[in-house]
Amino acid sequence: MNSMENGKNTPSSRSSANSATHAGHRERLRRRAEAEGAEALRAHELIELLLFYAIPRRDVNALAHELVCRFGGAQGVLTAGEEALAATPGVGRRAARLLARMGGLCAAYADLRAEDRPLLGNLRAFRSFACRYRPFVEGEQTWQFCLSYEGRLLLARPIAPGRAWAESEYLREALDDALSSHASSALLAQFVAEPSPVPDDYDRENTPRYARTLLQVEVALLDHLLVGAQGAYSMREHRDLCLTTQAGERDAIAERYLGPQGVSPNRLREEEGAERAAFDADQP
Repeated sequence: MNSMENGKNTPSSRSSANSATHAGHRERLRRRAEAEGAEALRAHELIELLLFYAIPRRDVNALAHELVCRFGGAQGVLTAGEEALAATPGVGRRAARLLARMGGLCAAYADLRAEDRPLLGNLRAFRSFACRYRPFVEGEQTWQFCLSYEGRLLLARPIAPGRAWAESEYLREALDDALSSHASSALLAQFVAEPSPVPDDYDRENTPRYARTLLQVEVALLDHLLVGAQGAYSMREHRDLCLTTQAGERDAIAERYLGPQGVSPNRLREEEGAERAAFDADQP
């Protein structure tokens, strides 16, 4: 017998339609989170997305709203504790455990961002870090490093393969990274095949252009470092990138990148070489 009788839906057809609707809603929310990031989701949508993994076959939209209302927002839900969450009707022990553990992971990640990420806000530290990191980069790539006001790393990501790093599709994502990480400054590291690289006309034209774009959103581009197998070339140090910042805090960021006034580039490189030798000697 068909699920339609006399032009009306039977209970089985309504159940199938509801299941399809819920499945479609879940998939749309997952796609939004993947495309736009968690920052684009409202509080109940973020909790709903997490509940998908603990309650796979039920509509959890109303439950997510209830949790956010009860605990005062997404942060309140994730820090409420397993027992308090499990006491909420409809949550269950499995979902409460997942939400509580996710809250613990978020807290651990926040601690990592605040305390354990490297300080790269000066040329000596950045050049040493990039040269040590180069063996782990596959092929030629350009990376962007987003930094806090203190110069601590917030986000590091490859923005482009090959040498044409400044194409619009790459820089749009790079700019989004700087904004989403709330960066005060940014660094470019271009990992290349040449042993001792120097910038070409493409780099000399596009690096200042990108610096001006970042400045419009109050992010200072501190340097563009070309990293080869035998050395690294700083466009900032060699005055290929004349850093202009807005008055205030970003002036201090710019000033401390090259260190105290009067310290010569040769002196900086000598100190970096001594630091790198000491680092290599400590390795097993």
